[in-house]
Amino acid sequence: MTCKTFATAVGVAVGLTVASGLAQAAPDQPSRNDLKGAVDRYLVDHGDLCVGKFTWPRVVTAQDEAARTNDAVQLPVLERLGLVVSTVVSTPADADTGAQNAPSAKRYSLTDKGRRYYLKKKRITVGAHDRPTEHDADLCLGRLSLDQVVKWSTPEPVHGHLETVVRYTYHIKAADWMDDPQARQVFPVVDRIIRHEDNMLMSVTVRLADGKWQPVLPTM
Repeated sequence: MTCKTFATAVGVAVGLTVASGLAQAAPDQPSRNDLKGAVDRYLVDHGDLCVGKFTWPRVVTAQDEAARTNDAVQLPVLERLGLVVSTVVSTPADADTGAQNAPSAKRYSLTDKGRRYYLKKKRITVGAHDRPTEHDADLCLGRLSLDQVVKWSTPEPVHGHLETVVRYTYHIKAADWMDDPQARQVFPVVDRIIRHEDNMLMSVTVRLADGKWQPVLPTM
């Protein structure tokens, strides 16, 4: 299998880093099977491919549409696919200018179909500027599972534990409506992950603790 490296950002909290493989496991180094188990455990809890839409309903204003924010671009597509429904609402009048007529906006709510993809699960993910964010739910468009461990970095001590960065390929089970060309267009990161199944490298940091290699999960 040919492995190609691409840079990507995911709500599921996985990053890409440069790592080197080890041909054989030394006593203080993990085996491939050790790392396979650690990555499997990581993906069981953090393998959901989510898009950072934690709270609903979501409001899209005229300013959002002009700026083409993610919600302004993505939510109309989700509405066409039956996952959300919109209603027109009024936004507060401009007190500084004394505006009498409040501008309108669209409020998008999940439909019964959309709620099937709204995963309610408390977790911490790393967002912009490497800042951890704690939330109780997210809209998730697919789920990753392990294909194979490809390589890993030489374990080094970090805060009293040996740590290594594991590079792996994956399988993905995406929502069926992600076959829609426009959905793939407005969720480009998800599209890339789907298109490069089995040959794009993801990574996770694992740590030796109590004699067992375990994934290092984000903390607040």
